[in-house]
Formats: sequence, C-alpha cells, structure tokens
Amino acid sequence: MALLLTLLLSFIKLGSALSSTPLISIMGYVDGGIELLCQSSVWLSQPIVKWKGPQGHDLSSDSKITANRHGLFDVESFFIVQENSGSISCFIQLPNQSQRIESRIWIRETFFQLSSWHLASIALGLLCFILSVGIIAVKMFSSKYMRNNLKELEWRKKQSEAELTQHQKYAVEVTLDPDTAHPQLYISDLKSVIFNEAPQDVPYMEKRFLRKCVVASQGFETGKHYWEVDVGDNESWCLGVCQDNVHRNQYETYSSNNGYWVLELKEGHKYFILDPQRVSIFPRKPLTKVGVFLDCEGRTISFFNVDDKSLIYTLTHQFEGLLRPYIKPPSYIEKNRAPIVICPVTQRPERESISQDKLTSPNTDNENSSPEATIPFLSRNDC
Repeated sequence: MALLLTLLLSFIKLGSALSSTPLISIMGYVDGGIELLCQSSVWLSQPIVKWKGPQGHDLSSDSKITANRHGLFDVESFFIVQENSGSISCFIQLPNQSQRIESRIWIRETFFQLSSWHLASIALGLLCFILSVGIIAVKMFSSKYMRNNLKELEWRKKQSEAELTQHQKYAVEVTLDPDTAHPQLYISDLKSVIFNEAPQDVPYMEKRFLRKCVVASQGFETGKHYWEVDVGDNESWCLGVCQDNVHRNQYETYSSNNGYWVLELKEGHKYFILDPQRVSIFPRKPLTKVGVFLDCEGRTISFFNVDDKSLIYTLTHQFEGLLRPYIKPPSYIEKNRAPIVICPVTQRPERESISQDKLTSPNTDNENSSPEATIPFLSRNDC
C-alpha cells in the first residue's frame, strides 16, 4: 500500500514536470494597449491559467485549452496590457494542487511610445485626409467655376449675336473689281473669285495686283460698313481690308504696318491675324462664312463667324485713307477648291432685332431673360 502511494506521488510529480514553463510573447499593439500571449503545453489534465498584476490581483483574460491526440492539454491565454501596468505574471496550475508554475514580464513605458511605423501611418492618414479635403474643395471650386464659365460663355454668345445683328444694319453692296485681280483669278458676276492655273489675257493696269488677290470697287473712309464672304471648305484664303495705296506690284507681309487688316487661313486649320505681330485664332467651329464689320470712326474692323454668330477677332487701328474690301482665294489646286463668294446679307426686321441695351451681365439674375437672336442667313447656293 505504501509502495502504491509512493508511485502515485511520483507520477503526479512527473506529470507536473512534463508541463512546460509558460512562455509569454508580445503580439503587438491592440486597442491602445499591448497584447500578450501566454503558452504552455503537455499537461496531464486541464490546468487553470491566470494573469496577475503587480499587487497579485487577478486580471481578466481570454484563455483556450485544447487536448492533443495523446490526451495531453495545451493552453493559450491572451491579455491586453494598458499603459503603466508594470509587472505582469502568467500563472498555470492543476486543479486541487497548490503547486504552480509562472512567468513574469515587465512592460515599461517605452513600449507605449509611438513607433516610427505608427507615426508614419498617422502621417499617411493625415495626408490622405488633407488630400481628400483638397480634392473635394477642388471639385466644388471647379464645379462653381464651370457654372460661372458657362454663364459667361452664354452671355458672350448672346452679346455676340446681338452685336452681329446690329452690324448687319450697316450691310453694303460689295462688288469685285476685275481690273485689280491677278490674271489667274477668274471673276464671276463681280461677286465670285476662283484661282485657275491658266492665266487670262488681261490688259496691264497699275492697279492690278502682282499677288493673287483682288479688291472691291467700293472704298470706305468714313461710316460703318458690313459685308459677308462665303469661304466654303477651302483650306486657305485671306480676307479683310487694305489701304487703297498699298504696293500692288510687289509682295508685302499682311500687317497693319503695310496697310493690311486681314484674317487668314492656312493648311485648313491655322487661322491667324497680324496685329502687327502674328496672333493665332481658334474659332469654336471651322469658318465657312465670315462677316466683316468696318467702323472707320471707331477705328475697328471685326470678323464674325456667321454660322454660329460668334465674334472671331477685333482689330483696332488708326485708319488712314481709303480702305477697300480685300480677298485672296486659294492660289493652288486643292481637293475641294471652291470659289470665294461675296453674299448678300439678309436682315431681320428692326422690331425683331435684339438691342444691346437688353443684354445683362452674366452675374445678374436676369441673365436668361434676353431673347436669342435668330437671323436667317443665305446658304452658299444662294450666294
């Protein structure tokens, strides 16, 4: 009997020896604290695990005990340490036994100081927040800017339409002067001009241009005058006004310094004006019919896109002497070459035209109250 009791006590001691000393691991930062893991294995029966603070008081924790295939038990227990917790112990013992094994860890305040990656994550979060706020602000500003810009464009469109309507009241009869045309320019009905490779047998005249161009029989020194020119789908042309005394037997640059105020197209899409330096023009739509308004007293010449009733450009200059409408058609063979034609201007009745006085600023509440100008223009076939 005594031998049996001795063997039993030895077995119990052996069972206690089989169990491993608790291993405490630091898992990382969780919920503002540091998560600890206490592990021990090879227990003959289900053990009891407890976490205790510096004063020996029990601490609440989450534990998991599992049995392996040999019938021995493994234990895992998690505990989150808050700042200033000090010394933390993990106790494991068998039920109804006073003997226990433990491990202790000391958590210093330095563990709770922000690590570099933590600071980096906070900085990245702040940066993302600032960028998000910035993007939202930019979108709001862009949306407001676009609305204001659309209002401005709409107002300018109405103003341009009204301006064109007013100018059409000053429509004048413009006819081409064949005696000024280059021999390779063919004139029809004093309204149409086209280039031909075969020159005509025409008499020499001092007013005939060496450049392949032509001017009108009419000249203007005072008053306001408006006419329209159908340029079609030609890939190059030039039109406007020139002084009557420009040099006709030599080539000169299209510039106000040389007495030319013209709008020119090259290569089918390059519009420009020399004012006197070259100014590139970017109309909203390709130009097929151009309105020209000359205000001698106002010292301006304005070009309009008749199709969409928009202002293209306005030249300002101190004009001197007699000015004549000027046209230079394409001077080489193009795929879709067509005549340049001076068209009659169709006006709306005076009572239906829009007055400049009725146009309001795009910033007022009455911006949509002005009626739009809709003027019937002649098509190319009617010119």
